[in-house]
This record gives sequence, structure tokens and C-alpha cells, in this order.
Amino acid sequence: MRGSGDLPPDVPLLPAGVLCVRFGSGANCSSAGSAIDVLFYGSVLVGALAVALGAALPPASSKPKAKPDPPPSPGPGDGGDFPAPPPSS
Repeated sequence: MRGSGDLPPDVPLLPAGVLCVRFGSGANCSSAGSAIDVLFYGSVLVGALAVALGAALPPASSKPKAKPDPPPSPGPGDGGDFPAPPPSS
């Protein structure tokens, strides 16, 4: 441990068991708080990515595609009947 002559007079002595004190933003915060921040930022990033993909992709149709109706078969007078050939003489 340092002698009392090594410290400036306005610096308080640390209590027993305290190894260091950090000053400034985030001083003495726990690593659990940092982990929670990382999880929060990750979830925000994943949410933004999901919104971007949802906006970029077209919506899927929930209805099954119906088969088109077949064309109507030719009936009488629709050109489907050919006149009989004339009798040969």
C-alpha cells in the first residue's frame, strides 16, 4: 500500500476492501448493466432488421390460387359442326 506522502491531500483514502474508484460516465457500474445494454441494443437491431425485411418483401397471399376455368367446348352453331358433304352423283 502506498504511503500517505504519495497521494495529494484532497484525495480521500479508500476503505478496506475497495481496490479502485472510477470517475466519469459509467463509473463503478456493474458488468450486468453492460450486458443488459448489449442485449437491448441487439434486440433493437434485430427489430429494425425485421421491419426492413417486412417492408421490402411483398405480402404473401393467404388464398390458394384457383385453377382457371377450361374453355367452353364448341356446341352446335359455334363452328364445331361441319356440314355434311353433298351427295356424289
